Amino acid sequence: MLKTFVIFIALFLHFNQALMAANNATLVIVRGNGDYSPHEMIGPDNKLTGVHIDIVLAIAKLQNISVQIKSFPWRRALHLLQVGEADAIIYIGKTTAREQFAIFDEGNVLSTARNGFFVLKEQLAEIKYQGDLRQLAGFTIGTLNGYSYGDVFDNADFLTKDSGADNEKTLLDKLIRGRFKVAITNVDRMSYIASKKNAAAKIVFLRPFMPGIKQYIAFSKKRGHQKIADEFATALEKFKKTLEYRQILAKYGLLKASDDPE
Repeated sequence: MLKTFVIFIALFLHFNQALMAANNATLVIVRGNGDYSPHEMIGPDNKLTGVHIDIVLAIAKLQNISVQIKSFPWRRALHLLQVGEADAIIYIGKTTAREQFAIFDEGNVLSTARNGFFVLKEQLAEIKYQGDLRQLAGFTIGTLNGYSYGDVFDNADFLTKDSGADNEKTLLDKLIRGRFKVAITNVDRMSYIASKKNAAAKIVFLRPFMPGIKQYIAFSKKRGHQKIADEFATALEKFKKTLEYRQILAKYGLLKASDDPE
């Protein structure tokens, strides 16, 4: 009887270990469910594509690991990483708060976001901005829900912020409808959206832009992924020196294939 019990326990542990190995064989990577062309978007074939997607899949192939990229509302994606239900998250800016649950390695920068304020062209004359955020203290500033624009803006408590927009299209619509007179956004992304909505002539970006924000693939602290983060960073830094990397940038109009690597 005892022998049978021992065999049962051994088989149970072996089976459990096999299950754990199977579960850990695929890295679950989460992202916001918006259209962030050209970095992350749904292509004509209804599949997720973009610069970040191609880079992550290329590194996974080089490292011989399986990845599954899942899309969620941004706050939900952050929560999944925080509680350890996701292995990594992409298109995320580094903040002090996020460093509590996410591993940011400087080798894991996927791109750099160029953020800036934009207004309706007809209201430009009443907005005096020359780079000092306090010049915007008298206005409500539209932002994306859960999005970080860098510590300088995020910690500017003297600003009134409206974070009721879940994506850039809604942010633009609210500005046009007069919900607020100023909004902050990814400049390249908003330029793309405004042109698609025939609204490019209606808006103008205020200069200077905010400092560029590095966008990472960050790994879960809850799941103890420091080693994975380090290995991914090493592979990514090497990959950025290859022709394949430059071809990915060129594919989405961000670089000529013949240009030198960064």
